[in-house]
Amino acid sequence: MNGSDISDGERGSSPVEPRDDATSKKLSLRGIGKFVADLAANGISSSTPDAPSEDALDSDVRESAARSFDLKIQEAEEFADRPESVEDLLDAAKNWTRRFSRKLNSDSLASLTTIFRMTNSSISGEYKGLSKQTLACMIGALLYCVSPIDVVPDAIPVVGLLDDAFVLSLAVKRLADELTTFRSWERLKTAKSALASYLPYFSDVKRVVLVPGWLTENDDCEAEIDVLAPIFPNAEFERFPWKSNVSWSEARDWVDGAGTGELEEFLRSSGELGTLALVGHSLGARLAVRVLTRLANEPIKKSLWSRKPLNRVAQAFLLGAAIDVDDPDLAKAPEGVVAPLCNFYSRYDRVLHYLYRFVEQKTPLGLTGLADPCRNYVDCVVAGREEYWLDLTRNVASIANFFNSGRVLQSLSIADCVSGDLAEYFRHQFKLYARFFHDSVVGNGDESTAPRDNSGESELDA
Repeated sequence: MNGSDISDGERGSSPVEPRDDATSKKLSLRGIGKFVADLAANGISSSTPDAPSEDALDSDVRESAARSFDLKIQEAEEFADRPESVEDLLDAAKNWTRRFSRKLNSDSLASLTTIFRMTNSSISGEYKGLSKQTLACMIGALLYCVSPIDVVPDAIPVVGLLDDAFVLSLAVKRLADELTTFRSWERLKTAKSALASYLPYFSDVKRVVLVPGWLTENDDCEAEIDVLAPIFPNAEFERFPWKSNVSWSEARDWVDGAGTGELEEFLRSSGELGTLALVGHSLGARLAVRVLTRLANEPIKKSLWSRKPLNRVAQAFLLGAAIDVDDPDLAKAPEGVVAPLCNFYSRYDRVLHYLYRFVEQKTPLGLTGLADPCRNYVDCVVAGREEYWLDLTRNVASIANFFNSGRVLQSLSIADCVSGDLAEYFRHQFKLYARFFHDSVVGNGDESTAPRDNSGESELDA
């Protein structure tokens, strides 16, 4: 049974009837009536495409819902010791979500489905370390939602789900650290599965070439090498040197032109490509795609004593690739590598999100991955803003100010970029991608990746 598996074709009523409590019966009729009147005055009806926010709830209704939620948590502590009851509850919550998914706002629906998955994974034993209090909070939120009689009955048009959304928001606030840890665990697990075919072959790699991105000319990549070294235990690491401390357009044009030949020559300098891994970040990933495409256009060459092609690299990894998602080379580049071309992307890569999309007027591969992946290619989504990218603000405090100012949309002077926040951002960003790559391969995929204290609470800061 998968508590998060919701199909549009199924319908049904809740098989679980949570007990009613006195608080849930004390409806704040005056508050609900005032709220409905406000909605009517503002012209909001049940046909409104965007669900109204729980922020509009009357304070009396909020207080009543919060008290009822606390009682449901107490009830949930008994549920936590009965896995079969939790499974029934997940089925009931799944049915409830099917019925009301179109009326819930997107944040509430996303929170609810995450709670589904975390509860299901915890009960099955796949996700370990949750405290009983955390599990009770999740189950309490689900009990509240599926209850046919809560502070605002679900059957009331428009407003019937606002108290449920409010309770979900309370649960999310209380579980913020644990939800963050769980999402990171999910993504690492997915990435680990995607990289499973590589695992027997990492030790065969003898040489790893790192191709850093824009504004990294003064970066020796020692930090990234330290992070990636355990993945390739038998490899020597080299950094491809290129003059990246120039304007964005100059760097991009060099990558698309003379840089392709220079990187190819650098890769071939030590002989066999069949034991080489190529790792590119940002514009360095774009350059890697250009070289792989050039290799793919050559006829495959093999020696008499080896099945491996002599003119194909063994492995290639793109980290936050600064290349158009519809670039034609992306269809050909996977043929230039033996193992699947692996693309690590993140929706929260702020350079790609702001700078690349503004300058290039295109969507970059490192922001979205491929909508329709081609043969010998795999996408790995990097953990989102809350798991990895907030770590950036701890290390580079001024980055947020840089991106929130108008400077990112102006013609950036190279002196400001290299000596200021942006160059430091690029260096740290490369390390974050490398760290996720490391965790996907070396990290323990069977347990949560964030440290916990003895109570089971996550120590990861949200």
